[in-house]
Amino acid sequence: MNLITDDGIKLNYQQAGTGQSLIFIHGFGGYQQVWTRQLEYFSSKGYHVVAYDQRNHGASQFDPNLASIHRLSKDLKELLELTTIKKPVLIGHSMGASVIYDFLTQYPAFDLAGAIAVDQSPYLINTPSWPYGFMKVTRANYVQGLMAPERSETLNGIDRHVFDMLSVVKRQFPFDRDANRKLLADVARHDFRKTLATTTVPTLLITANQSPFYRSSYAMVAKDNPAVEHVSIDQSGHVIMAEQVDKFNQVVENFLAKLN
Repeated sequence: MNLITDDGIKLNYQQAGTGQSLIFIHGFGGYQQVWTRQLEYFSSKGYHVVAYDQRNHGASQFDPNLASIHRLSKDLKELLELTTIKKPVLIGHSMGASVIYDFLTQYPAFDLAGAIAVDQSPYLINTPSWPYGFMKVTRANYVQGLMAPERSETLNGIDRHVFDMLSVVKRQFPFDRDANRKLLADVARHDFRKTLATTTVPTLLITANQSPFYRSSYAMVAKDNPAVEHVSIDQSGHVIMAEQVDKFNQVVENFLAKLN
């Protein structure tokens, strides 16, 4: 299915099931198929699941002018305005989590049931007082450091079914990292620490104990906010939902149960 945004860009999405809406948002260079196991599981549990390719990704249209995360969060807002969406819970991985942080910042009055951010620090640039950014990137090297991390995203690979699904779409729709350099730099420059510290939307931060990119302790930024919870999953790299499928789904299911 396709959604045409207010600036004429086609976004490809899929949906299944009925009930409360769970909106799954992939990361930089990702595809909606990374959520395959979650779409299958939660649609069978009485939820309406929606996953989409962000602009410049997968089967969605390429926008040569994309240079801001604000455009991605506006795309998300337009998706949430579909008549099929009910009591949405946002679930984003990596840059998809940053899109959620930005959405909470740009549209604080939007009626969300909850939000889940998967292995993504609210500020990617490391400073002397903030050693919780992406790897060791700093203001001096973050553009290059983010573009070429030079290490595996996963600890021991991902679920075979998800791998097979991703293999197909990666061949069909190869991602152009260099063409999205400006977008990635913009994501890195945004500091969402205040948003997490003050949001009233029930929010869950899911981190990976063996993440190659982040220290789980970035979650401390919201330690005084009762709306924000933190769960860390063991034996997983960055792509938690496809590495530790059952553990991840259970953590999400437990969080969703608290919202109802």
